[in-house]
Parts: sequence; C-alpha cells; structure tokens
Amino acid sequence: GIQMSGVKNGMVDGNYVDSSGSNNDSRKWGRGSGLWTWGTSNVLIQNNHFLNANGPGDSAGCHIDFNCSDVVVQYNFSANNAGGFCEILGNNYNCAYRYNISVNDGYRVKGVNGAFQEGKIFWLSGFNGSGKKRNGPFNSYFYNNTIYLKKDIVAKIAVDRASSGVLIANNIFYIEGESRAVKGDQYKPETEGESRVEKIVFENNLYLEKENWPEEVLIQDNKPIFGDPDFQNKGGLNIKDYIPGNIQLIKDKGVEIRKLNDDLVGLKVGL
Repeated sequence: GIQMSGVKNGMVDGNYVDSSGSNNDSRKWGRGSGLWTWGTSNVLIQNNHFLNANGPGDSAGCHIDFNCSDVVVQYNFSANNAGGFCEILGNNYNCAYRYNISVNDGYRVKGVNGAFQEGKIFWLSGFNGSGKKRNGPFNSYFYNNTIYLKKDIVAKIAVDRASSGVLIANNIFYIEGESRAVKGDQYKPETEGESRVEKIVFENNLYLEKENWPEEVLIQDNKPIFGDPDFQNKGGLNIKDYIPGNIQLIKDKGVEIRKLNDDLVGLKVGL
C-alpha cells in the first residue's frame, strides 16, 4: 500500500490499492491499511480505490495514525477492508473523512484468526504511542459519506473518551445487520472512566434503521433521519451502485457544514 511518515504538503490522487497486508508469502507481515499517515500534515487523499486490506490490527482502507494534522480523505471508494473505514488515532488535529463510499468494511472479529482489534466502520482513538496518556483526536470532521454493510457483518463503532471536537453530519448509514459499540483497541484497550468528549455536532444523518447507531456509543445523533435511500446495486463495487434512487429522501436535505466551536481552523482546504 501507501505509507506516509513525516510528510508535509502532499497529494495522493487516483491510485488503486488492492490487498494490502497480504499474507501470501511468509516474508510479509500480513497486516496493513491501503494507506496510512503518521506524523504528517496538510495531505489531501482523494479519488482512490482502497480494497481488501488484511491484518489482525489496523488494516482499514485508509487510516490516519497519530501525530497528524489537516489530513483530508475525500472522494475515495473503500471496500472489503478487514479493519474498517474511518480510523483517526490520537494527537490528530483537524482531520476529515468526507464524500467517500464504504462498502462492507470492518468485518474483522477480535479473537478470530489472530485478530487483536475489532474491525470498525467508525473509530476515534486517543492512542498516540505505547504508555502515553490518551489524547484526542481533536476537531474531527466526518460528513457526506455513504456507508453500506451487508447483513452478516456486525457494524462496530468506537469513540475514545479523550476525543474532543467531533462533527458527524449528512452521512448515509445503510446497515442491514446488527450494530455494536466496542472499545478502541490499540495494543491496550481504553479503560472505563468518565467521558471527556465535548464540542459535538452530530445531526442530520440518514439511517436504514434506528438501531444502526448503538445507544452505547458516547455520542449520539440528535436529529437522525430514517429511511431507505434505495441504492441501485447494494454490495456492488462501482460508485454508481450507490446513487440513491429515493431522491425525495435525500435531495437538498443536507445541512451546512460549519467549523466546530472554538475551532479556528476547520479544514484548511475549506469545508
């Protein structure tokens, strides 16, 4: 796949990444996201395909590891990645996932085939290094994404108690099966304790069913919408498969995306 450490001012555009984390040779590690950044700032990741990432941990289509800022993941197609779709770790500032399509991501089950992390469709993790106090992520923007999960995949969601500043709006969560809140596993799962999650804008997301976003997750949608967007070909691997047929449910129904309270930056590339 693609790995970026210490990068400043980057563009990742138009790549096709398939089967990162392959274990078809004993010399390979057998783990890896299609793309991940670490200690990186001002990077735009767009118009890529991230497919079939494998591994017992991480192994999302594209994830933002710790110590990053202003990383924007947009207009990508993510499918069949064991670790999941959105993964933003600790000590990250003003990062975003927007206008992406995710299909059957996050199917991995902790404890099965050596997996030490659950697969997750949405994960905010405060992990920023072994032995360090969990911190952030800060001012994470997640909007206008389309997420589809078939019935036999449990949709898992984790929000770390140290998260601060979260916007989730205008997304479609089409989850046919069960949804579950899980702990964020990054070598050592977070412990129980009081939530410090603050500065939240969570509204105007479309869910197939009320149960698609578990009640146990620390943050909740205060203006959810329920209905079937009527995708053309659920489970397909083409962008056009996820054009909603139920126009009246979606057209002109988005809310304006604004900067979170006390966030002076928003997204440097614009909201």
